[in-house]
Amino acid sequence: SKKKGIYKPRKDKKYLKGRTYKDFENYMAQHPEASVVEMDTVYNDVSNGPFIQTFQFVKYHFMKGIFHACKNSDEMYKGVYLIYSALGEKDFKNLFEVILTDRGSEFVCAEDMEKLGCHVFYCDPMASSQPHVENNHNLFRYVCPSGADLKKIGLRSQEDVDLIFSHVNSYKRESLMGKSPIEVFNFFHDDSNILEKLEIKEIDSESIDLTVNLIKK
Repeated sequence: SKKKGIYKPRKDKKYLKGRTYKDFENYMAQHPEASVVEMDTVYNDVSNGPFIQTFQFVKYHFMKGIFHACKNSDEMYKGVYLIYSALGEKDFKNLFEVILTDRGSEFVCAEDMEKLGCHVFYCDPMASSQPHVENNHNLFRYVCPSGADLKKIGLRSQEDVDLIFSHVNSYKRESLMGKSPIEVFNFFHDDSNILEKLEIKEIDSESIDLTVNLIKK
């Protein structure tokens, strides 16, 4: 049974103060080099999950996903904290200087997230043009089609999510001049073990599988 009140949107909009899309634009005008991560959730069954919290590193078109069994602000904070713990404070602050997300009730925990050293901003309601995580979500959907029972097709753990995004991030893009997000990321962070900390592996282009077969159990 659902916990009472978890899915109710926050009535007070205090969490938006200083964190609107306009505030985001102002921040970026003052810090044009800031690393921006767009945060979202992907799922098929709102009652039973699973729910994948996604993080798109805008500069690199690179995406990390976190597996959740339920969708609420505690879980979404935990997802951010998991990445913070994996990366360590320095790499987290460097990569997650800004988190941009939508106003879903699961993302209202801005204050808690900001204690980890990032700035959180929210898109305007109904402004679908603002974040652009869609491309990676479309590739994710080749493996986990909308309407499918994600558990039945094999999406049951963080390992499954890491496997999918290892393949998605290794897929070469026209928009990246024929490079993959992993190649672009490595170009800027060639001396780091960030991908290892994020549990994302480069897949040889001959072996990339963006079909349901990737996670079929």
